[in-house]
Amino acid sequence: MKKIMNTPESFVYDMCHGLAAAHPELEFVEKFKIVKKKEINDEKVSLISGGGSGHEPAHAGFVGKGMLDAAVCGDVFASPSQVQVYNAIKKCATDKGVLLIIKNYSGDCMNFNNAMADAQDDGIKVDAVYVNDDIAVKDSLYTVGRRGVAGTVLVHKCAGAAAEQGKELEEVKRIANKVIENVRSFGFAFTSCTVPAAGHPTFEIGDDEMEFGVGIHGEPGRFREKIDYSKGTFSDDLARRIVTDLEEDLKLKKGEEIVLLINGFGGSPMQELYILNNSVTKALAADGITIHRTIVGNYMTSIDMAGASITVLRVDDELKSLIDYPVATPALTWGAAMSEQAAAALEAVQAIGKALGYAPQATEPKKAKKAAAKEEEDANAVYEVVGEPKIGETINTPAFVKIVEKMADVIIENEVPFCEADQMGDGDFGMSIAKGFKQLKADWATRKKGDIGEFLVSCSEIIKEYCGGASGPIWGSAFKYAGKAMLGKQEVDLKDVAFLFTEANRGVYETGKKSFGKGADIGDKTLVDALKPCAIALTKAGEENKKLIKGLELGAKAAHEGAEATKTVVARLGRAGTVGERSIGFPDAGAHGLDVIFNELVAYIKAFK
Repeated sequence: MKKIMNTPESFVYDMCHGLAAAHPELEFVEKFKIVKKKEINDEKVSLISGGGSGHEPAHAGFVGKGMLDAAVCGDVFASPSQVQVYNAIKKCATDKGVLLIIKNYSGDCMNFNNAMADAQDDGIKVDAVYVNDDIAVKDSLYTVGRRGVAGTVLVHKCAGAAAEQGKELEEVKRIANKVIENVRSFGFAFTSCTVPAAGHPTFEIGDDEMEFGVGIHGEPGRFREKIDYSKGTFSDDLARRIVTDLEEDLKLKKGEEIVLLINGFGGSPMQELYILNNSVTKALAADGITIHRTIVGNYMTSIDMAGASITVLRVDDELKSLIDYPVATPALTWGAAMSEQAAAALEAVQAIGKALGYAPQATEPKKAKKAAAKEEEDANAVYEVVGEPKIGETINTPAFVKIVEKMADVIIENEVPFCEADQMGDGDFGMSIAKGFKQLKADWATRKKGDIGEFLVSCSEIIKEYCGGASGPIWGSAFKYAGKAMLGKQEVDLKDVAFLFTEANRGVYETGKKSFGKGADIGDKTLVDALKPCAIALTKAGEENKKLIKGLELGAKAAHEGAEATKTVVARLGRAGTVGERSIGFPDAGAHGLDVIFNELVAYIKAFK
C-alpha cells in the first residue's frame, strides 16, 4: 500500500483539517468530525449529510453555498455515530429547521435517526430523507434495500438550492424526495479499493475482469465478468447495457429530459470518464432522451477504486431550475462564484459592521449553547466510586460498576473471536463493539457513578459515540433504556435486574423500529434472540422469588439457548439479514456475543468477593 498519510488513525482528521485549510469559509469541528460552514444562516433550513469517509469529495466537499451546511464524517467506510450527528444538528439548528439527507445503509439510518430523535427531544425541528438510487442490488445477496450512492449528490444540489431560496422545511423535504423518486444509479469496478487501516485490497479481481453493479464500499454487485476489448466497442457496449437498465427502472420515455452524472470511483482518470460520457450520451440520444446538464468527475468515490457509476435524474422545470441554481462548494461550483474583488468587499463590509457592533450573532439556539457548555463541563469532571462493592441478594452501585468493567474486559478479550463469528455479516462485529468499550474504559473516570441508573446512562453516551456502525445505536440504546429504568437506585435485586434487561431489550426494539419501521424480535436472528429470552427468564425467576445467583444462572442459560437457536433460522434482520438461507448453520454474531458476555458475567458474580 502506498498512500499520502501519517497514520490510519489520523487519516480522516488530517484530511478534514486539510480541506478546511484550503477553504477558509469552512471549519472542522475535530471533536465530532464535523465539517461545517463557519457562518450558519438562521434564515434558511440547514442541510446535513454525511457517512463513512472514503467517498471524497462526498460529503464534506459539498458543504457550501447552495448545498450542505454540514457533513458528518465517520471513519473510512463506517457510519458516523449518533453523537456526532446530534452535535452537527445542534451546531446547525436554525429557526427554520434541519433536514438530514441519509444514504440507505443500516448504520447510517440507525445513527442519523437516533440523533434526530434526540434533537427532537431537545425541541429542535428536524426531519430526514433517505436516498436509495442504486439499482444494481436487485440480484445481490449483500444488501437489504437499495443503497444510496452518487444520486445523493443531486439530492444535495436540489435540496440545497431550495433551502438557499428560503423555502420551508416541509417544502425542502418534498423537493429532496422528488429527486430521490426520480434518480437512479449503476456502477462497475475494474479494481478493488484499499482501506488505509487494512493496507490491502478489499477484494481480489483478475486483470481481465470487472465487477458489474459494485457498491461504493466495494460490495459485490450483480455478477463478475470478463472484459472484452476484441470488438473495439467495449465502452459503447457497457454504456448501452447500463443505460437500458436505468431507463427501464426509471421508466424513462422518449422525449423526457434528464441530468446525467458520470461519477468516477477515484482510480479512473478523467479521460476515461469522458470516454464513458461520450458512450452514454450516444446511447441516450439513440433512445430520444434529452440531456439538460452533464456532470463528469469524481463526486462519490470508493477511495482509489478504478471504475465509475452512471446516474440519471429525470427533471421537469422545477428540478431544472434547482439544478441550475448557483452553487459554490469545494467540489461543485457554478453560476455565481464570487470574484475576488466582491469577496474582499464583502469581507470589508463585515469588518466595518463588526467594529460598529453589528457582528452577526451565533445562530445556535441559546438552549443548545447552554447544553453544550454543560456537556463540556461534565466531560472534564472526574467521578469517584463511593463505598465498597457488595453482592448478596442485591448488587450495590460500586459492585455494579465492577460488573460493567468486567463486561468491557470480556468484549475486548473477545474482539477477534466475535469478528470470526460474524461470517454471515460484515465480519467486523467484534471490532465495532470493542472500539466502544475500549473508549469506555479510557473514559472510566468521567462516567457518572452516583447511582446505577446514572452510571448506565453515562456509559451509553460513550457506547453510542464510539461503537462502530449499527452497534453504537443498538448497544447505546440498550444501556440508555436500562439506565433510565434504574435512575435513583443505589442497589438492585433480581426483580430490578429483570426489569433492567427488559428495558434494555425495549431500547434495542425501539431503535430498530425508528430506523426501519420494525423492531427485532425472537426469530429474526439478531442479538434479541439472546437478550429477550434472558429478560424473560430473569422476570420469571424474580416472580418465583428465586435467589439472585440462581436467577442470573437461569437468565444466562436462556441467553445461550436463544443464541444456539439462531443457527437453525433464516436471518430476517440485522447484519446477516442480507444473505437469507446462507445464514443457516451459523449463529447470529450479536446473539452469540451476548451469550458469551452473560455467561462470563454470571461466573464473575458467583466468584465475587
